Amino acid sequence: MNICIFASGYGSNFENILQNINSGKIQGKIKLFITDKENCRANQIAKENKIESYTYFPKQFKNQDEHANALIDICHRAEIELICLSGYMSKLPNKFVDEFYGKIINMHPSLLPSFSGKGFYGEKVHKAVIENGVKISGVSIHFVNSEYDRGPIIAQIPINVYAKDSIETLRKKISEIEHYLYPEIISLFCEKRIILKENKVFILPPQKKKPETALLSLSNKEGLLKLAKALQALSIELISTGGTYEFLSQNGIKVTSVNSLSSFPEILDGRVKTLNNKIFGGILFKREDPKHKEEITDNLIKPIDIVIVNLYPFEKVSQAEENWSEKLIENIDIGGVSLLRAAAKNYKDVLVVSDTDDYDKLISFLQNGTDDIDFRKKLAIKAFKHTMEYDRAIYEKLSDKKGKTLDLTLNKIMELRYGENPHQKAELYSLKERLPFEKLNGKELSYNNILDSYGSFTAVNDFQNPACAIFKHVTPCAMAIGDDICSAFEKAWSCDPLSAFGGIVALNTPCDAKIANFLSKKFIEIIIAPDFDKQALELLKKKTNLRILKWNEDIRKSRLIKSVGDEFLISDSDNIVFKDKIEAVSGELNEREESALKFAFTCVKHIRSNAIVLTNETQTVGIGAGQMSRVDSVLMAAEKYRQYLKNNTKPEFLYLASDAFFPFEDAVIEAHKIGVKAIIQPGGSIRDKEVIEKAKELNIKMAFTNIRHFKH
Repeated sequence: MNICIFASGYGSNFENILQNINSGKIQGKIKLFITDKENCRANQIAKENKIESYTYFPKQFKNQDEHANALIDICHRAEIELICLSGYMSKLPNKFVDEFYGKIINMHPSLLPSFSGKGFYGEKVHKAVIENGVKISGVSIHFVNSEYDRGPIIAQIPINVYAKDSIETLRKKISEIEHYLYPEIISLFCEKRIILKENKVFILPPQKKKPETALLSLSNKEGLLKLAKALQALSIELISTGGTYEFLSQNGIKVTSVNSLSSFPEILDGRVKTLNNKIFGGILFKREDPKHKEEITDNLIKPIDIVIVNLYPFEKVSQAEENWSEKLIENIDIGGVSLLRAAAKNYKDVLVVSDTDDYDKLISFLQNGTDDIDFRKKLAIKAFKHTMEYDRAIYEKLSDKKGKTLDLTLNKIMELRYGENPHQKAELYSLKERLPFEKLNGKELSYNNILDSYGSFTAVNDFQNPACAIFKHVTPCAMAIGDDICSAFEKAWSCDPLSAFGGIVALNTPCDAKIANFLSKKFIEIIIAPDFDKQALELLKKKTNLRILKWNEDIRKSRLIKSVGDEFLISDSDNIVFKDKIEAVSGELNEREESALKFAFTCVKHIRSNAIVLTNETQTVGIGAGQMSRVDSVLMAAEKYRQYLKNNTKPEFLYLASDAFFPFEDAVIEAHKIGVKAIIQPGGSIRDKEVIEKAKELNIKMAFTNIRHFKH
């Protein structure tokens, strides 16, 4: 739409209109500027923006008709469709007004018909308002007719006037409303939504279209500047509150204050900012509901299409503040929570963002230009979750239950065929929204598969070298390291091939074709690795039932939760192997022996207690697990070692690791019988001295780790 501006003064409203055209809010173009004051700032603005400009003094014409004809001629030549008066001091000739009636609008700094007519303009109006003790003033936009300020009114916004207000404070409040309302009405004209019929003004309801407005209220300003610039680049108008408004304004971002929309000031030290019908009406109205559209149009409510909010940092403040302290209470967000809930409720029409991590996703969605109801739902769910957790934090702090209750929100991942046994029902839940692995092939995972998978991948990740672990019934039957993953796998398989049948193989580096080719001829339930090369995957996928898991995350730091009846045991994970340097208590260890013992102790950490492992320098050669007495686990490991020797060369040096201390010297005696040369154990028994003396007597080297690794 082609627009002509008439102005005589400073030009702040003219400048504001230009900015709104440049931002894309007003779908029009200023083709003509007319003034009656050559040296006014408004004229300078027009020239700087290369707008065709004319200066006409009414007295330069013989009569009103000559003046009118000049104006009519120039406006018709420029094909002007809308004329906006912006502080124009001269009265327009009647003939010109008649020619363009219904296309000329003016803004007046009071609620018409009050304080209107000849001589009432600008600060003269404000002075009269103050002197008369008026309690409510405001801004009016009206069509221009032949009488001063008497044309049909298009829109009005009231504001409160207080006894403490001065002419200057009133001017500022009025100016803020003017800078919001005039561009709004001009924009409606350009959209052909304002109809003048029989001297009555009708505003047509909005049509649903792409998002045009975003409300931002952010306690955490991280990423705000980048987000605001991206939204502006998409011609989205920004509306903001308090500190967010100041931050954006100071950084040169054009933003509309919430006060302008609501025509109500921020009060009670910021406790009330957005809690207003015009704000929540703009968020909650259904864009497809004719009644809703009529109501927001009649009440001059601006649609708000995007709500971006993060809340006062209550949880952070609560860590340092006493319960019920003034600062703590002031950090309970009211408006922000309400904005999030309102926007999330109206998810079909309003995008709600409560997480800074979603800023880039929002911009990508808007740039894409196509709607996605699933994306909207995800944002809404996240907002409801955020407000739920926020309310929980307040409740726990104020009720003094912080640290005394624990709420777990678990996401259901899948139903399992059955539990540990076929007669038990089972499901898999997660604290996260997705699993730490991808299943690339094979049957559905069972309850026992999941236990073994997590255990085996946790185990191999404790090794710095390429490593392989083979698990069966939640405990390793073999573990090994090597210079490369193939040698680690070959050593692990040779430890106990009988137990490896139907087991779970885990690698801590990508699986290659050589391992895949070997396993393609064996029966195993699962193979796990951080990745698989193309040929390996092709070979393994030939076994349609074989479950192939590509593991993406290190899970060793996750907390442990175990149920016992209706109670739960919660602990940190056992995610370290050694606490300090190991302490030699029998004999002196050379570098090779210390390295071998560290390998053995890393292995025993993952074996069910009471746990004993026999190793050479790089592989397990006998495992004793889950026995009620430690010496029985030594005997079990010895039996496994004898089986190992049937198909493998006897180690040059045999090492033993124990997950906990030796309560008696009997285990040392049994270890000596099978040829153990060095033992590593936590120490800490009241009989440590006796155990050490026995090791010295039998010429067995021994080291203490001073850290225990029970596993039940």
